Amino acid sequence: MGALDFLYNITPQWPFASQDEQPEQQVSKSSGCPVEHSFSKSSGGCPVDHSNLNVNILPPHVVTHSATPEDIKFKAAASRQVPGIGQSVDPAIIDSLDLSGRLHDHQHLVASPYTDRDHLLDLTTLARPHQLLAKSLTIMNANTTDYAIEPYDEAFNWDDVLLALRKLSTRENYNFPRSEFYIIVFRSRLPFDADRTHLGKLDKDAHLEAVESGQLLKYWFGTPHPETGRNLATCIWRHRDDAKKGGAGPGHVRAMEAVRNIYLEWRVERLKFVIEDGASSWSISKWID
Repeated sequence: MGALDFLYNITPQWPFASQDEQPEQQVSKSSGCPVEHSFSKSSGGCPVDHSNLNVNILPPHVVTHSATPEDIKFKAAASRQVPGIGQSVDPAIIDSLDLSGRLHDHQHLVASPYTDRDHLLDLTTLARPHQLLAKSLTIMNANTTDYAIEPYDEAFNWDDVLLALRKLSTRENYNFPRSEFYIIVFRSRLPFDADRTHLGKLDKDAHLEAVESGQLLKYWFGTPHPETGRNLATCIWRHRDDAKKGGAGPGHVRAMEAVRNIYLEWRVERLKFVIEDGASSWSISKWID
């Protein structure tokens, strides 16, 4: 269930900076720009093109009506929202949708195992490359049951994610630019007698804080191994500064206390995820400030 695994994913970012190092200036939304950016005021304006953002997804209910968190984690069930890249949707699901508004929500994406509306990702807040990657990441899945101990670049189906990204980019007649993203990996070992219900609530509260802060493109966590208690959780962010902002709330403070007091082991990895021009290839390496 992952429980608290997400919580340390973000908070460690603050200590990695020296006291003299300050986050980049947060620039308020410029006229006509729907997205808040982390970039220097000296850059002179919005650096991304927000024109013709093309959401093109099915409503979240095609996932949330029946998929369990385990389906989302291990069967890529969230990909039902994105036609043409993952699981097909049973037409009966569409036919069963009522007219209470669920049918018309084509901007909120299931981007984690948490499917309450407040935990969904609003695609209209993202620049186009980030929006496309978020949709592609709905197909993210573990390659092996040993994902908790495997090297991160081997633990997940990144080739499938890139294939989905190329399909979506081609469909929208968009040349995906070379892009870098920030990844946090939390590897842990949980005692078998831990109160997972309590840890799950802390994790969910922290995830909500991160979603509200913006630019969290994907949150995935596994299930503690039945014999070793080992697990892995990971977040994919637009940028490191977004992770800092997302981990600054009181929910993360409470969660960090639990991490230190409950977990038998925990280790954090900070990684850089690079997607080359045209989504032609990818690489994952250690993040270096």
